Amino acid sequence: MDYIIRDAKPEDCVEIMRLITELAEYEKLPEQVQLDAEGLREDGFGTTNPFYKCLVAELTSGHKTKEAKGIGHGLLQKIAKIAVEQKCKYLQLVVLDWNKLATEFYIRRGCTDLTTKEGWSLFRFELDALNKLAEGDDRN
Repeated sequence: MDYIIRDAKPEDCVEIMRLITELAEYEKLPEQVQLDAEGLREDGFGTTNPFYKCLVAELTSGHKTKEAKGIGHGLLQKIAKIAVEQKCKYLQLVVLDWNKLATEFYIRRGCTDLTTKEGWSLFRFELDALNKLAEGDDRN
């Protein structure tokens, strides 16, 4: 194995933010990134009750490229171990419908596509709608 997986540290936030931005660009949704490294640091490390937990795959010195080295599988396996230790009943993922590589990656590892199997749709209250709902001004 040419990498190690470890818990993120506050000093990783700049690189994590770069990866979040890169993913958003790949997903054709760069405008949805509304956070910066400092916000990430505050949310994950600036409180006794962090908003998120993050893992980092750190390449060892002999590792030359990121491609096809099992890093994605290694990260997913570590997340699964954490989920089992925390007594989670399932791990839920969100994948864009056009991202066949990700869909196939998860299905090959035993994941169930709930869109196909159960017909689930994902909904989100954006900030404006969330504020209106909180204020009671949500009926049209």
